[in-house]
Amino acid sequence: MRGNSEFEIPYTGLGIGRHAFRFQLDGTFFSDFESKSFDDADITAKTELDRFEGMMHFDVHVTGTVRSSCDRCNAPVTLPIDHHARYVVKFGDSTYRNDDDIFVLGPAEHLLDVRAFLFESTVLGIPLRRVHELEDDCDPKVLEWLTGSVDFAPEEEQEETDPRWAALRGLSSSGPKDEEKGKEE
Repeated sequence: MRGNSEFEIPYTGLGIGRHAFRFQLDGTFFSDFESKSFDDADITAKTELDRFEGMMHFDVHVTGTVRSSCDRCNAPVTLPIDHHARYVVKFGDSTYRNDDDIFVLGPAEHLLDVRAFLFESTVLGIPLRRVHELEDDCDPKVLEWLTGSVDFAPEEEQEETDPRWAALRGLSSSGPKDEEKGKEE
């Protein structure tokens, strides 16, 4: 596990103005978080801390890839990430974070830990639909099962069918009206 100092910015020593930082994020970085949104990652986070007199803007641009499970076939899929986010950091009487992406640092603080910002920016950049770009890249056995062209039930289950259900298989899928028509003719 990496030390936290790699992701801490000593903002008290920075002058007013813009300051650029770059972070490399991989699976080890994300293992510290409880989210299971993806299995592995190769992310470059370009950040800019714009310091003002009473506040700071922390801009994050994450690019790269994450490896997750395909929503269609559950096989591994590599997804592109390209996401921008801005966080506002204010100076106040105590340290806390409100619901509006505003982080308040108390007077005792002198480091800005950016791990949560980097994690959040990456997770927000993951596509909502995680599927292979081409359906041909999906697991063909799963696709066959999804389309219903193959019955993947084990043979044991197929043989142990309750006779009451077996009688229902012989019924037409079009319904009882077709049977009545046959009787009338």
